[in-house]
Amino acid sequence: MGMLITGTLMTGGLASASEDDKLSFNLDQIVVTANRTPTKEFEAQANMSIITRDKIEKSHYVDLGDALKDVPGVNVQNYSAGGDNYTSNRLYINGSTNIVVLIDGMRANTNGSVSSVIQASEYGNLDTVERIEVLKGSASTLYGSDAVGGVINIITRKPADNTVKTTLTDIYGSAQKHTYKLMNQGSKKGFYWIVSAQKNKMGNYKDGNGNEIVNDLDADTYDVKIGKDFNEKTNLEFSFQKYKAEYQRPQRAGVTETQANFGNKDNTKFSLALKSKFTNELSNQFSIYLHKDKLNDNYKSTANLWMMDQETLGASDQVTFIKGQHVLIGGIDYYKDTMNKYYDMYTPNWNGTSISNTGVFLQDKIQMGALSITPGIRFTHNSEYGSNTSKSGTIGYDINKITNAYFSYKEFFVAPNQYQTNSPMGGSDLMPEEGHTVELGLNHKFNDSASMSINIFKTNADNMIAFNNSTWKYYNSGAEEIRGWNFNLNKIFNKNVRMNFGYTHTYIDPASSTKNANRDGYIPKGQYNIGFNYDKDKVDTFINLRGIIDRPGRMVNETSVPDTLKSFWLVDFGVNYKATKAVKVFAKVNNLFDKFYTDQPYNMIPESSGWYSAQGRNFQVGVEYSF
Repeated sequence: MGMLITGTLMTGGLASASEDDKLSFNLDQIVVTANRTPTKEFEAQANMSIITRDKIEKSHYVDLGDALKDVPGVNVQNYSAGGDNYTSNRLYINGSTNIVVLIDGMRANTNGSVSSVIQASEYGNLDTVERIEVLKGSASTLYGSDAVGGVINIITRKPADNTVKTTLTDIYGSAQKHTYKLMNQGSKKGFYWIVSAQKNKMGNYKDGNGNEIVNDLDADTYDVKIGKDFNEKTNLEFSFQKYKAEYQRPQRAGVTETQANFGNKDNTKFSLALKSKFTNELSNQFSIYLHKDKLNDNYKSTANLWMMDQETLGASDQVTFIKGQHVLIGGIDYYKDTMNKYYDMYTPNWNGTSISNTGVFLQDKIQMGALSITPGIRFTHNSEYGSNTSKSGTIGYDINKITNAYFSYKEFFVAPNQYQTNSPMGGSDLMPEEGHTVELGLNHKFNDSASMSINIFKTNADNMIAFNNSTWKYYNSGAEEIRGWNFNLNKIFNKNVRMNFGYTHTYIDPASSTKNANRDGYIPKGQYNIGFNYDKDKVDTFINLRGIIDRPGRMVNETSVPDTLKSFWLVDFGVNYKATKAVKVFAKVNNLFDKFYTDQPYNMIPESSGWYSAQGRNFQVGVEYSF
């Protein structure tokens, strides 16, 4: 089954869908990311994708990045098979790397690295995730002025009342893959918990041409979530996540194990959230969080050592007031990014710097019959780059019960990150990126078994920050315009067969005559995501297709890049079998037709310096036991 856009194909959570539910789309599923308050997905007036719990369980994603690849409009560019190396894997939404990532509504961005907002490979255990909401399009008023491309909100699970459940999972696969997991969850008298641990190991793998790629990974993931519902109006929740990994960084074919680079990571996240409902009209959410991220890459080579020790401390408070025609949301966000230590061959003496951001926001959704108007404003103060006021507005109209449309205008302000500001390649003379996004969307339900959505957007930005390969300096390159559209169709043919189809088109004018369009060929002009699902009795099968269209990479290399690497299709296939109430068995084949390709377009000349092969045909089989 592929991604879910306008409607979800199955219900999520701990319970499975009934036969009647499977005959229609659950278009009334509640989402929270679009408006920072619970809203029916069909009424969200935003381009939303949802990866449900059911989808996560049946697709057996390796990590968050693997799941996001199934979402139209999202482009994940890992270095090699799993992407668990560096901190510079790229993630785009609607052509932009300026994305806000949340865990249960709390900011989780990695702001010290130059080209990554999150390390998706570090979220390798999705057992604790209830669903992933992806908001495609600017959301600067509610989530920070740097939310240009969109927002990814990872919403974790909450156990059902008065239950206790333990799950054991064991997975084997290609490239000496072995993953084993333990999770215990329960809820008693308002007190609930989830405790989860995962060990993930992987060795050398083969690409689509049969070349063996040096690779090694030994990663541990721990998650703890403890909460208390004091009554129907007050909830307190504490979360802890730990990720530790030793890795051998994949290289091009022919690099031996003695030549490969070694690294390790040690990352920790703490959070505490308090939710209070004072009256039926007034509620509040307060949260604090602390993230510590440590990277020690290529530690066996003094000349090429890359070390980073950074932390983010943040707090937010949101007040929601619902009265009559109004849904009023206001609050404050604060976070401080500190670079305790940074070292590489170009930056030997950088440590002890910090940048803080404070944002105050206000939005009011005014419903007037079939028409709604949602004005918003955000005041942002950056400790290095001053203050900015970003405005937004959305007009929505319910044409009838099965069709609605919306138009939105949203401004943004993106300050340079720590590396661009403090490294020798950057400087304080850089100016923040500023601009706006306009979007037009239409949602339509043909009937209870078919729905579609279409979204058209344009982003205009000024003072874009780019890197000059001659001077090795960051600079403001000028204006940029991103134009694109998304189309999504979901169809249930009968109680056993479902299909979803998604296509995203993106176009960015070339920055100069020496560069390709779409950020010098990094972003595909077209991307297809198609999924088919067959579900009968105890067996569930799915096939996912992903098409990357017209992604030539950098112009300087383009004449040496085979056409088969510029446009290609990938196919994944999986089977789930529920042997008993307690035992599930599954198998999955990724890259079914053994396609030779790369996710990283920096240098797409096969097996040259800077080439990173993706994994060829690979499989995994596993068993899950619950009691």
